[in-house]
Amino acid sequence: MSIKPFIKLMQRGQLTAFTGINALFKPFYRLTYLAALKQGGLMDMLAQRPMAFDELTQSYGQSDKAREALEAWLQLGLRLGYLARNGDAYSLRGLAKKLSLPHNDAALALAQEVAGLHHRLILQTPEKLAGGTFWQLADQDGTLIARSSRTLEAFQTEAIDRYFPASGAAKLLEIGCGSGFYIQYGLSRNPAMTAVGLEMQADVAAAARRNIDEWQLQQRVTIEHGDIRHRAAEAQFDIATLYNNIYYFPVPDRVAALQHVRQCLRPGGFLLLTTCCQGGNPGMEVLNLWGAATETGGRLPGVGELVDQLHQAGYQDIQTTRLIPGDGFYAFKASAPA
Repeated sequence: MSIKPFIKLMQRGQLTAFTGINALFKPFYRLTYLAALKQGGLMDMLAQRPMAFDELTQSYGQSDKAREALEAWLQLGLRLGYLARNGDAYSLRGLAKKLSLPHNDAALALAQEVAGLHHRLILQTPEKLAGGTFWQLADQDGTLIARSSRTLEAFQTEAIDRYFPASGAAKLLEIGCGSGFYIQYGLSRNPAMTAVGLEMQADVAAAARRNIDEWQLQQRVTIEHGDIRHRAAEAQFDIATLYNNIYYFPVPDRVAALQHVRQCLRPGGFLLLTTCCQGGNPGMEVLNLWGAATETGGRLPGVGELVDQLHQAGYQDIQTTRLIPGDGFYAFKASAPA
């Protein structure tokens, strides 16, 4: 092999650019392939058992051209290390096999979110801004976000363990209830607690209702579809929660929204709010971009800024806890006046 082409690239000042960009390709391909395995249905199929190529063509096309394309797609999976082949049978391998396990679904959903929404968000936002448009809430897959948000589950439940009462009657209002998992978790700790889950996206609310039925909590939980700002502010709740969704409210509207939530609390009740804040890891910066570039949302808050907004909204005894050491994920507990 001649090194002359490399010398020419170096002399032209192109070698480091080519080698630098080349280093980015494989991680991008690997992440995208993981998301595609799930999205296209192959991960669920191969998680059950190895499947022969002819079996796979029954679902992915039987024409000569389709077989050629499928074989090329599977070959890429072999090269990336996510598929294995024994004879004519394909199976999952490595990280793909781990992510196919039910208890790793949140991590898989996050891979899908990054390869899909985050990719489009980074790629298309400048074009949208140049055209005078913004992202819409409907541009995200609500059920996918509900799944991926559980990657923070260990830290989120730590906040619930810290602040929720473990006994005694209490009524919870969970704003942006997602899958309903955190309602289930809170109620599992306190048998006397009841809850209302409020969800802005209809399909996510429907999924939460199905989960509540499956968990046999329908006697203790009601799931509503709607916006907290349009719900009557009746002081009937002991606890209100806003988990990872303050950025769904524009910055100028946050004090009014927090005040409205306070009016839903009984005297002495409290709000538990968790959120990524300014200055977090690159994933949080993408979340900051999503909030800022979404027409109905806003950027991530600063810690001190959010404390000030809670004070302006009439809360007292505000406590701030960093939930992930060294990173920007925080819990805020704020009490309604007694």
